[in-house]
Amino acid sequence: QKAEDFIDNCTLMQAATSFGGVHTSAERRSKRGDAVPPGFVRLSIGCEPVEELWQAIEASLDRLGG
Repeated sequence: QKAEDFIDNCTLMQAATSFGGVHTSAERRSKRGDAVPPGFVRLSIGCEPVEELWQAIEASLDRLGG
């Protein structure tokens, strides 16, 4: 559940499979039946400024207590 909450809390990420777009997206591969441990999140980094991405990731983790 924390992986889902992380994605939901992260303001710059879209919960979606990446199709080569310019926006950062995140997905839980284990939901699709891939051999990925629960809790892992796949990030596809877009064209947003790196510092903004780090800030959004850190803020989302802080909301989770991590």
